[in-house]
Parts: sequence; structure tokens; C-alpha cells
Amino acid sequence: MPSVTSLGPIRRFGSADGSLPAVLCFPHAGGCASFFRSWQSLLPAARVHAVQYPGREDRVLDESPARLRDLAEAVAGQILAGSERYSVLFGHSMGAYVAFEVAHCLREAGAGVPTLVVSSAAAPALRPPVPFEDSADVLRYLERYEPVSPEIRQDEELLELILDYIKDDLRLVARYREHAGKRIDARLVAVVGEDDIPEIRSHTGQWRDHTEGAFVPVVTPGGHFYLRNDPPTGLIAAELARSWGKAL
Repeated sequence: MPSVTSLGPIRRFGSADGSLPAVLCFPHAGGCASFFRSWQSLLPAARVHAVQYPGREDRVLDESPARLRDLAEAVAGQILAGSERYSVLFGHSMGAYVAFEVAHCLREAGAGVPTLVVSSAAAPALRPPVPFEDSADVLRYLERYEPVSPEIRQDEELLELILDYIKDDLRLVARYREHAGKRIDARLVAVVGEDDIPEIRSHTGQWRDHTEGAFVPVVTPGGHFYLRNDPPTGLIAAELARSWGKAL
């Protein structure tokens, strides 16, 4: 198994070889950094890192921030404080908004990222309404994207624990307003599953308004969680190679 080094919100899988390009991945609401662990073996010529949100796995005791921007600033702060620089940021669903804010923080600090890949996310101003207070409302909301397994539903204590940090994440998304008027200068690739919900599928093109760089829309087979069965590692490898200047 790849080794994992824990320091701040970023988790590093596999090699620490600084001569290899790196991608930083941002999970969906309720997701964990370990969701991307297996991607390291699919990208052997790169380094796969991922963000661990508060409230889960090794950050189970950490409180959720007040704003999504606060979460992004913590990630950007760790990047700026170290020597690591990323060729690609990849954010799925909620992670797309966190990754965008991180890209904006880095641009403000003069340390921009070459490519941002936003996955299964409507443009910020057009994202669908998100419930985050009532458990029944949240469960109904989740059913549209990926049903909760019967095993988890039958374990009330586990279900409530999971819903607690999903609600925290959804609260950040529901109250996310800092995107207004923001643009980055990175290449922005917007990926959406052809069977994703209409409110997302029809509003990915408007991401073009958030970058001064190239905008590349990509439609892929599958629904909101297309990446479970078909991780977009080929696309990421191509974007890493583009920014790195050589084939991987």
C-alpha cells in the first residue's frame, strides 16, 4: 500500500520524488482523502495528493470551518508555506468549489496553478439548492446523487455520524458566496457525466466565466459519481503532461 504522510489538510500518497508532477485532489461532500488513494497506482509517473476535510478519518475531532473560503485558505496556506507546487488541482462536486477557491488564493499570492479540473459541479452561481439542517432532507438530497447503502441506513449511530459531517460540508456549499466576480488565470477543464442530474449537466459551461485561461468542457459516460468506476486519470495524466512539458 502507498505510504501516507499527514501534515495539515493535505495527504500525500506514494513517492515523495519531487521530480514527478503532482495533482492535488479535493473530495465531494462527505468524502475523504482516501477516496483518491487508489489513483496513485493509476498515475505511476505522477504524485497523487488529496485534501482531508475536517471531521473525518484522522481529522475526526477537527471542527468544520465557518466558510468554504476558510477551508480553501487553510489548504492554500499549507501549499504556500512549503515547497510543493501542483500542476493540476482536481475537485469533484463540492471539491470543485474548494479547488477553485484554492486556485484563486494561489493566484492572489503569485503562485498560480497551471490547470484546474472541476468535476460534476455546476458553475458556482448556478449550483442547485443544498439542504444541510434536517437529516431527512439531506438523505432525500443524497438519493439524487448516490443512495446511502442499506447497511449504513440500518446502523442508526453510524448513519448519524456520517450525516453530521455531510451536513457540515453541505452547509459550506449552501452558504458559498465568495465566488462572485472571481476569475483565475489557469486552464479550466469542466468534466460532467452525461447522466448527471440536469441542474448540474446544463450549468457546467458557465465555468468559462471564471477563468482568463483556456476553457475545456468534457462530457464523460456515467452519472454524478462516474469516477468511482471510471476514474479520469487519463485526462489528469494528459493535463499533467501538458503543464509539465513532457509525456507521462
